[in-house]
Amino acid sequence: SGDLEVTVDFLTEVDKLVQLIECPIFTYLRLQLLDVKNNPYLIKALYGLLMLLPQSSAFQLLSHRLQCVPNPELMQTTDSAKSSAGLKRMTASNIDYTELLQHFEKVQNKHLEARHQRAGRAEQLDRRVVL
Repeated sequence: SGDLEVTVDFLTEVDKLVQLIECPIFTYLRLQLLDVKNNPYLIKALYGLLMLLPQSSAFQLLSHRLQCVPNPELMQTTDSAKSSAGLKRMTASNIDYTELLQHFEKVQNKHLEARHQRAGRAEQLDRRVVL
C-alpha cells in the first residue's frame, strides 16, 4: 500500500469517484454507511480515499460524508444485537447473484435504449429547426 504512485491523473480519477458516490444512483451505498458493523471495509476504503486526496472540494465532500457515519455503539439496540448475526447469515446465503447480475444488465440496457431514443428525438428536432 505504500508503493502507490499518486499522480495528477490518479487524483483526478479519485475526485471523479467521490463525485460519483454523491450521485443519486449510489444512495444505497451511502445508506450502507449507517450499518457500521456489517460494512467496516466500505468505511475503511472511503477513509483510505480521503487520506489520498489533497485538501480539495472532493476532500471536503468525502470528509463531510464520513462525519455522518454513526457511532456503532449508539446505533445498537438490545434486540438487534442478538438477531443480527443470524439474520446476516440467512440473507447472505439466499442471494442469487446470477439473477441479480442479469437484472442489473437489463436495467443498464433499458437506460442505454432510453438515452439513444432521447438522442434520436433531439436529432429529429434539430432537423426540423433547420428545415
